[in-house]
Amino acid sequence: MITWAGRVIALLGTLHLLTSAFYSREHVPGWATGDLWFPGKGPEDLSPSAGAFWLTVGSFGLPLLLLGLLIIWMDRHRIVPPAFLAWTIGAWCTLGGLLLMPSPFLLAWVPAAMLLIAARRRARAETTS
Repeated sequence: MITWAGRVIALLGTLHLLTSAFYSREHVPGWATGDLWFPGKGPEDLSPSAGAFWLTVGSFGLPLLLLGLLIIWMDRHRIVPPAFLAWTIGAWCTLGGLLLMPSPFLLAWVPAAMLLIAARRRARAETTS
């Protein structure tokens, strides 16, 4: 179950990177011309090129992919991720889902629930042994 949770998290990160890169592709050339440096008045004055950056390279997609791969690695080494990780993912996706609707944020509750179940099973096994 832990490996599947990691796979789902890695898949969500990968899908985010791929879809945002696809929709941002026309703005990527601006990255090489310095369009990302010192935006006008600040964050409220972002160029389309800067917005494309924050949707792709600067987004949560790559860290989410890495988190999923780390969870898979942990399971291969028989390490159960701590419950706080699952609760944090759940809280983050709930907040994101409430602020940005419709969005796929709430899909992250699937692997979060899988990780919570795994953590609970580990806790039960430790108390009975």
